[in-house]
Amino acid sequence: MQELKEVERKIKEVLDLMTNHHTRESADDKLESARARRDEFHGNRQGTYYHHGDNSKAVAETSWHTRAHLELAEVLKTRIKLGQYAADLEDSLCRLSERHVEVLERILSRARY
Repeated sequence: MQELKEVERKIKEVLDLMTNHHTRESADDKLESARARRDEFHGNRQGTYYHHGDNSKAVAETSWHTRAHLELAEVLKTRIKLGQYAADLEDSLCRLSERHVEVLERILSRARY
């Protein structure tokens, strides 16, 4: 069951990356831009608003310095996730779906009817 949960977690992660149109190339571009913003706003303590996650209601008042670092951290996390899978996410999803079926078949063969 633990292997099943792990495979399902990875499938969800790859699908999330795919549905948000993330690629290594786009993530590298965003990473370069986010690092530039971090450098641009380094030490800038003027206020701004940071929208946390997909929830537009989750807003925190921060400095530009802090906001740039929070945004860079999100881009870094995405790039790290992408690095855990094949450059072609479809290839990773295909292999994970095959593994998912194998795990489910093993669980079924052990189950009593």
